Amino acid sequence: MANLRVDCLELGLVQTNTYIVWNADTLECIVIDPSDGFEQIEQRITEKHLQPAAVYITHGHDDHIGSVNELKRRYHVLVYILKEEEEFVESVQYNLSMAFGHPRVVEPDMFFIDGQEVSVLGSKVQVLHTPGHTVGGCCYYFPEEKMVFTGDTLFCESVGRSDLPGGDGAQLIASVREKLMPLPDDVSVCPGHGPLSSIGHERKHNYFLMQDAGL
Repeated sequence: MANLRVDCLELGLVQTNTYIVWNADTLECIVIDPSDGFEQIEQRITEKHLQPAAVYITHGHDDHIGSVNELKRRYHVLVYILKEEEEFVESVQYNLSMAFGHPRVVEPDMFFIDGQEVSVLGSKVQVLHTPGHTVGGCCYYFPEEKMVFTGDTLFCESVGRSDLPGGDGAQLIASVREKLMPLPDDVSVCPGHGPLSSIGHERKHNYFLMQDAGL
C-alpha cells in the first residue's frame, strides 16, 4: 500500500474543500477540486516539496475549479474529469461562474468513464459516476487507503443540492445508495464541503438516506 497523505484546504467564498493527496515517499501529488486560492495551494505544495502530477475534478461547478487554470499554467499538469461533465465545466452558465460574477471555463485534458480504475501516486483509484448534483459528477475511491472523495454528492449527514442545472434529487439519492453505500463502513468520506465522515456513520446517521426505504 502506498504511503499516502491528505491535506485539506478550505478555500473560496463557500469554503470548498480542496484536497492535496500526496505520496510521502515520492512526494508526487494530485490536487482534487482546487477552489479559488491558488496562492494557498501553491504555498502548501512548496512547503512540502511536492510534485503535482494531475488535477482531479469531481464536478464542474465554479467553486470546485477556481484554481485549475493557474495550476495548469504553473505545473503543466493534466486535468481529469468524467466525460459526462464536459459540457458543465466548459459553460459559464452550467458551471455557475456567471452567477458568481466572474465567468470562466476550464478545458479538461483527459476524461474518465464510470467504473474506470487508474493508477496514481503508487496506488489505485476507482472512478464512480454519481449523478444527481450534476449530470457528470463523480467520486474518487481509494480502496487500499479506504477513503473516497465525494465532491458535492455526499456530505457529513447530508447530501448535495439537486436544485441547480442538471440536478435530480432522486438520482442523487440513488447514486449514493448504489455507488457509495456498498463501500465498507470504515471508508473515510472526504466531502467537497464540511467535516470528514465515514461510510458507516452516514449509513446510520444521514437523514436523507434514512428516509429511503432501501437503507
